[in-house]
Amino acid sequence: MRFTPRTARHALARLLTVLLLACGLAAPGRADAAAPVLTVDLSATTGPVTGAGAGFLYGLSQDGRGPADHLLAPLAPTSARGGGARLDGHGWVGDGYAAGNGYRVRIDSALSQARRLRTAPYSAAYHLLVSDVWGADTTQPGSTVYPCAGGDCANWLAFLGRVTADVRASGQTVMFDIWNEPAGAFFPPGFGTVQYFQMWDTAVREIRRLLPGAAIVGPSQAGFYPGDIATFLGHVKAAGTVPDVLNWHFSTDPAADAQTARNSLAAAGISGVRLSMNEYLFSPQQRAGVQAWHLARIARSGLVTADHAIWTDCCVAGTLDSTLVPVGGTLRPTGQWWVYKAYAELTGRLATVTGGAGSVDAVAAADQARARAGILVGDSSGNTGPVTLALTGLGATPWLSGPQGVRVVVQRIPDQNPLAQPVVVGSQTLPPGTTSAQVPVTWQAANDAYYVTLTPATTASATVDGAATAAGPHQFTYGAGWSQTSGVADMYAGTANWSHTAGSTALLRFTGGQVALRAVRDTDQGRMLVSVDGSVPVTVDDYAPARNASAVVWTSPVLDPGPHVVVITVAPDRNPASTGQNIALDRADVGQPQVTRVDANATTGTHFTYGSGWGVTTGVPDMYAGTANWSFTAGSVARLAFTGTRVALHAVKDADQAIMTVAVDGGAPVQVDDYAPVRNASGVVWTSAVLAAGAHTLTVTVTGARDPASTGGNIALDSADIYP
Repeated sequence: MRFTPRTARHALARLLTVLLLACGLAAPGRADAAAPVLTVDLSATTGPVTGAGAGFLYGLSQDGRGPADHLLAPLAPTSARGGGARLDGHGWVGDGYAAGNGYRVRIDSALSQARRLRTAPYSAAYHLLVSDVWGADTTQPGSTVYPCAGGDCANWLAFLGRVTADVRASGQTVMFDIWNEPAGAFFPPGFGTVQYFQMWDTAVREIRRLLPGAAIVGPSQAGFYPGDIATFLGHVKAAGTVPDVLNWHFSTDPAADAQTARNSLAAAGISGVRLSMNEYLFSPQQRAGVQAWHLARIARSGLVTADHAIWTDCCVAGTLDSTLVPVGGTLRPTGQWWVYKAYAELTGRLATVTGGAGSVDAVAAADQARARAGILVGDSSGNTGPVTLALTGLGATPWLSGPQGVRVVVQRIPDQNPLAQPVVVGSQTLPPGTTSAQVPVTWQAANDAYYVTLTPATTASATVDGAATAAGPHQFTYGAGWSQTSGVADMYAGTANWSHTAGSTALLRFTGGQVALRAVRDTDQGRMLVSVDGSVPVTVDDYAPARNASAVVWTSPVLDPGPHVVVITVAPDRNPASTGQNIALDRADVGQPQVTRVDANATTGTHFTYGSGWGVTTGVPDMYAGTANWSFTAGSVARLAFTGTRVALHAVKDADQAIMTVAVDGGAPVQVDDYAPVRNASGVVWTSAVLAAGAHTLTVTVTGARDPASTGGNIALDSADIYP
């Protein structure tokens, strides 16, 4: 969506929708309502994960190179849409209805974007916006003569011939999205007019004549209008110009609208047509929690693709529709980016999600091959309050249980721009043999999203050969420019995966808390860029005066336990002493870092110290070491001096708990609300950012404030995890 006038009917509908959404985003919380319960049945699956919804309208740069792979690959995009809108020259129209420089710059941009997204490690569908290449992007002059005016389609046919010839010459497979939002400033003759259907029919017949088998997409209406869809289907059925994909923009509820569209297709006697919503999220909806809700609805809708809309940086900024923001000249992830990353980590088969109330929903998936399950939770109205995830069917997923059981981690994805990383707000280990469990989720701020992961609880490490490309908990994926050599005596499993092509990308998807990357260091090796989970890439120089075929060349920081993505890119330069710029990957070592658990009542070694106002209770069966250190006195302070790179705080969450603040090394205090409608006596309530290795001090302060739903003002500390 580009911000532009519409016909009166469409503009009014848009305005009312946006106003309602804006009001909803400021709606009061759920504090006075019963907590919704979402039941996730991991034993009942509904079909394979497709990734529908992980798409972008004009998300890439003009030449398709931006954003960099370390920001794009973790999202596993499944679709994109573009056609050079707003580029200088005004397309075919600006060239006097001919193929000049204005046309050339637009088609070249679109095909460059398609080439990027159709090349490994990506396999996204690309919808070519034919009308944008033509010039109908709202910047065209008022004197524009639109296709088939007065029944004359000759110039339109000439344009279609040139577009199809250029697509064929590029070697790219695209889907032809014939006309974007055919009303208002995009197509003043209007949708459903004689001229519109002449334009449509001519395009479908000519594209299919010139490129047999080419996929046609339409009508790309500005909203979901059932009456217009019925009119469109009635015509195209009679004319023999039915599209391969029926699409629209901005569903209120993607799942409900998709069912209505299927009903309309059946009523028209049309079968075999797929469905797409290739623009979604109005500007005020572009929030982490609202986006997660839409993805949940899209996942169960049966749509084959859906693309995030663009409102503020049209059209070649390369920011993935503002899910990336510039910070000091570098693009950084936002909360929305992290939602897409969590969504990309939902692999395998969709699990059944039922229940809930009002605006909360979730999408869940279980993947036996990768030994993990995930749940992404969102809210469409910006509400706050408790939600309970009732996990069932665990008895049917023994592959999720490790020696210690199932590790359940709850991450909060704040709606922040930028956002360095999600925050772990809860964790627990379900004992082996557990068949069901309840996981409390409490919104801490409107428009947050939450991501819950289930993985085997184990302390075991894993060695991952660079040639391990089959789906599993740990897997390498290689883009163009990479090759493999076997029979290398001094490398793990005898294999080397290598590239000397600058820009070539390899991915390592792993599940764990830390990873070390091993590669060849030698006199002919180059440099590579390494990033984890969208972090700013670091340069790793693999040159060495003597060969080490399996050197540890990079180690990640300590990460939250769960799925992560490392992106490795061959750098364009090399050490001046090197005779080449090859990169040869050997293997990766994945593990859970050895975390030290500190009881809140410990008195020797690393331990908490307490000021006035604190008490201790022993013999509490559901707490670590059976002890609780507690206070309900505002201003009471507890401190933990520790040495390490990170600290996670365990505390009681319950119906009578209150609000505390936590701070590290005198930094800004962060508020933590320990209220929850369901007790969790030993979960992680807060985790620090990764810290410089060394000595640090954690300070916990009782605020005296509490959630309105809480029945008390207590703070009860359980323990802390210290990361090396």
